[in-house]
Amino acid sequence: MREELINAMVELEDDLVLNLVKDQLEKRDPLEIFEDLKTSLIKIGDLFEAEEYFLSDLIIAADTFKEASKLMEPYFTKKQDEVKGKILIGTVEGDMHDIGKNIIITLLRSEGFEVVDLGIDVSATEFLEAVKINHPNIVALSGLLTSSKEPMKKTIELIKKEYKDTEKLIFIVGGVAINEDWIKDIGANYGTTNAINGLKIINDAIKNF
Repeated sequence: MREELINAMVELEDDLVLNLVKDQLEKRDPLEIFEDLKTSLIKIGDLFEAEEYFLSDLIIAADTFKEASKLMEPYFTKKQDEVKGKILIGTVEGDMHDIGKNIIITLLRSEGFEVVDLGIDVSATEFLEAVKINHPNIVALSGLLTSSKEPMKKTIELIKKEYKDTEKLIFIVGGVAINEDWIKDIGANYGTTNAINGLKIINDAIKNF
């Protein structure tokens, strides 16, 4: 049962995945199903890294994951006192992509994080104002394009300059082009090329917050 779902997801058989999720929700713990979908995303990410899958395949996987998550949402009942932390997230100015952002938002919410989603093409000023209003633990900046580096840097610099509690903030950036030099150059604390690793980084970071 588990392997059938995982394999269908990895093979990008979207209709089959949704039918399996609907059927298995009547027979299995929804958290187990969610873990199987996360496992599938790891495998898909590995295939992308190996250049066996392409961006179009990631888009299909992200859409399928999003639709499957909608089916499982009623089964997740997180209480307010279970909230691990608050994450402010958005795709930086000039970038209209939200594949990875939407995946990690679903993952974070399923694990008890409160997530404020600013959407796409978010300016540095909009990030700053949202930080002042929401007082998050973590600011997550997403960007698929290589041109997202400068907007990320501009955003982090503005928040550090204008937000009084910046020493209490953790900055994490995500995108396929992210590497150690990128993270260092823009002044972020952490960076990731995929949502699954991003979830692990955030879980580890929040423990030491």
